[in-house]
Amino acid sequence: MSQGKNFKTEIILFGQFLYRKNLVAGKDGNISIRKDSRSFFITASGIHKGFLKNEQILEMDLDGKVLSGNMKPSTETMLHMETYRRIPECRAIIHAHSPWATAAGLRNDHVDLTALAEGRLLFGSVEVVPYRAPGTTELAILSAEAAVRSKIHILKAHGVVSWGKNLMDAFCLIEALEQNIKILAMDRLYFR
Repeated sequence: MSQGKNFKTEIILFGQFLYRKNLVAGKDGNISIRKDSRSFFITASGIHKGFLKNEQILEMDLDGKVLSGNMKPSTETMLHMETYRRIPECRAIIHAHSPWATAAGLRNDHVDLTALAEGRLLFGSVEVVPYRAPGTTELAILSAEAAVRSKIHILKAHGVVSWGKNLMDAFCLIEALEQNIKILAMDRLYFR
């Protein structure tokens, strides 16, 4: 199997994980893996992440040129490109629309998770990037700047972005953030 097919297989697998864990719905979110210092694979625009196919994943360079594939790139391609440009050790990025984290970021400029042991160890306080329209250069820059400061952040009214040395790292951060926020929300709802 070629290296490109391995990257695509991994993206398909994590699309299924995100969908099964209710971290994306419908055609939400996007996933990418860096191939090398010049190119990366990313999901196409308007595609359901739980049912991805090889042909729905494009190879692109860091200037935004499609190297392989005939579909339209993800709306958030600039966000991925800008993050890869600024963080050489970043090998994978996930943008999910996890409901609890997105809700927690609606009225805050950060989400404090230090009340929980795992929240304190993994996150501390999670930055909420101010709202900018999806797909804009301004959002891409603000998100990449936040990514330099932390491996995970919330986009106000637009989900979460995480990065890691592989998709498992990025996925685990999103899953843990969602779980920690649910626990805090349950505490506030039932025990206050």
